[in-house]
Amino acid sequence: MAAQSLRDTIKEKIATALKENLKMDEREFTNPWSTQDKASVLQESRCFSDAPIDAPKCLNLLTRIIYLIQQGEKFTAQELTNLFFGVTKLFQAQCTRLRRMVYLVIKELEPSDQEVFICMSCLIKDMNSKNDCFRANSIRVLSRVLDPAMAAQIDRYLKTAIVDKNPFVSSSALVCGMTLHATVPDVVKRWVNEIQDTVNSKHSMVQFHALALLYELKKGDRLALHKVVTSMARNSLKSPMAECLLIRYATQTLMSERDAQVEKTLMSYLDSCLRHKSEMVTYEAARAFCQLAAVDTDGASGHTVLGYDMTHATTILQIFLTSPKPVVRFGAIRTLNMLAQTRPQTASRCNCDMEPLLSDQNRNTATLALTTLLKTGHESNVERLVKQISSFMSDITEVFKVEVVRAVKGLCLLYPGKYKVLMSFLSSNLREDGTAEIKKDLVDALILIISQVPAAREVGLLHLCEFIEDCEYPNLCTRILGFLGEEVPSTSHPAKYIRFIYNRLILENALVRAAAVDALSKIAMKCANLRKDVLILLQCPDASGRCRHGRFRHGAPAVRR
Repeated sequence: MAAQSLRDTIKEKIATALKENLKMDEREFTNPWSTQDKASVLQESRCFSDAPIDAPKCLNLLTRIIYLIQQGEKFTAQELTNLFFGVTKLFQAQCTRLRRMVYLVIKELEPSDQEVFICMSCLIKDMNSKNDCFRANSIRVLSRVLDPAMAAQIDRYLKTAIVDKNPFVSSSALVCGMTLHATVPDVVKRWVNEIQDTVNSKHSMVQFHALALLYELKKGDRLALHKVVTSMARNSLKSPMAECLLIRYATQTLMSERDAQVEKTLMSYLDSCLRHKSEMVTYEAARAFCQLAAVDTDGASGHTVLGYDMTHATTILQIFLTSPKPVVRFGAIRTLNMLAQTRPQTASRCNCDMEPLLSDQNRNTATLALTTLLKTGHESNVERLVKQISSFMSDITEVFKVEVVRAVKGLCLLYPGKYKVLMSFLSSNLREDGTAEIKKDLVDALILIISQVPAAREVGLLHLCEFIEDCEYPNLCTRILGFLGEEVPSTSHPAKYIRFIYNRLILENALVRAAAVDALSKIAMKCANLRKDVLILLQCPDASGRCRHGRFRHGAPAVRR
């Protein structure tokens, strides 16, 4: 016991010491590059011509150049030319770190066609070097700065690099092909045989890049693309990343192709991926099933997608909801949220595992869980879910606020008996600070509920009236006034809404005042008993609170009920 106590004490002291030593006060942090200026960098660039080359000094200067470019510093054409020619002199040094920085700077400087010609021989020399780092990186730089007219001259070098034994070199050549495909597709098409060979590579990154490039070459030919995707689906890829990429291509093909044989092959492939040993692949396959569920109208009422049962896919997502990895939980709940838009009954199978995510530390995950439950939940859970929403609405981004509002709107239409709770939530958020977009969505939700749920009409109109009292968006205020003009005459007591509209007539700008006049006129036309009172209101002060003689009417009162 004494030994255990001693160990615990030592552990505690070590943990305390580590926390004290590793703690960083952000206020004391200073950017070591913040004092850089263009003039000093240009002056010091003379060191590129020193002999012998001072590698550490040049490394530091190249880093400063990249920093200035990334910060948006503008160099004149002459300054860029001088820097470029200075940097090309560093090809004489054999330091690997320095050479890699030279490659980065050349790409950032974006040299002209005439200047590129100067460094082409150096890059081609590096491409044929025995140093694999030089070979791979020089190929990547060539793809960014190469003049398309010169592509044919290095065609055979790149074709050889694709099948190189070193995966770094092979992958770089394939990435180069993706870049060149946009400018010289005819040259890249000559590499099809080599690319197809590397699709079967044992290196995961090479296989991934080879499949991506093969897709780029074939996507213009529908039949050829389908042939590639179906043939690849029959063979097992070794790279999980390539497998995920193939799943996406297969999904795109299924969405665009209704051939029975293609569907059978690709759906069997997606179903087999649900049992893959890689977590990444199983998630991508489950996500593919959910995407296809949105477009498969034949099985919209059941649990099948193109004739295949998707229960296994939802089960995988349900398991991922309890994963210790935040990114896996987020991916699973986001996919289920997407599924709930078209098949809420299918997504509702996972509700029991969604509810614990309401208290997830990641607010985005919690919000997605909440909106999914709102789309799939039961009427008895509405009050509890609304209470959960209110607790963290202020902590989430505008994008997720919009998602929550839309989910609440859908829930109110689904369960009209809960309109009081849901409309109270919407109106309370109208009073909070927010952007024009979120306010517009809240107003849209209230207007839709008022139109679709007769019992919510008068409560909803009062919520809108209270909002326009402090509304800072004229367009929204105008829209609400127009809606009030149409809806108020059919309420049981139209007179109680008039003061809210009249207040806009004497307190707002011209656009809102015009809308208020229009709303009052519509009410007067449809409510004969209010016509005389409205006429008096419109005749007394004009829209700015002045009498017809132009003198300010001090203390022009808002009409009371």
